[in-house]
Amino acid sequence: MRATKQRLHVRLAPNTVERVKTIAAEKHVSQADVITEAIDHYYADRDEKYVVFKDMISDLMDEKLATMQDKLHRIQVTGNVVDRDTKILLEFMNHYYLINEFKDLITTEKYKTNGMQQAEDLIQKRIHKHHQKKLDYEKRKGTKATGKRG
Repeated sequence: MRATKQRLHVRLAPNTVERVKTIAAEKHVSQADVITEAIDHYYADRDEKYVVFKDMISDLMDEKLATMQDKLHRIQVTGNVVDRDTKILLEFMNHYYLINEFKDLITTEKYKTNGMQQAEDLIQKRIHKHHQKKLDYEKRKGTKATGKRG
């Protein structure tokens, strides 16, 4: 089945006209067929580039998602361990409280022992040190990414 064609009057640069004539002669087709094939090729190429671009983005997202999933899994495992350890400590504390027949609970708001203050200070220092290491790492990473040296 042959599609009906419509007439189109266009003005082309002389070198483009010569190229169309050359291709038509080489392929033994009409100049209209050469232009039609060029347009079809343009659209096929455009669609192919879109698919390649879409695949590249999809692959990049999958790669980043895999990294995030790994980190989330680590956080989940760590959270589970912390939760388990906390529950164990609660059981020990409950047992200790029961065995010693304490009447009241003296909270840190009422009285903070020297040992408790030392433990809080130690943990605060560790958190600060970890935070500082993270900031330093991110600063180095940022410097490498921009190519600057500091």
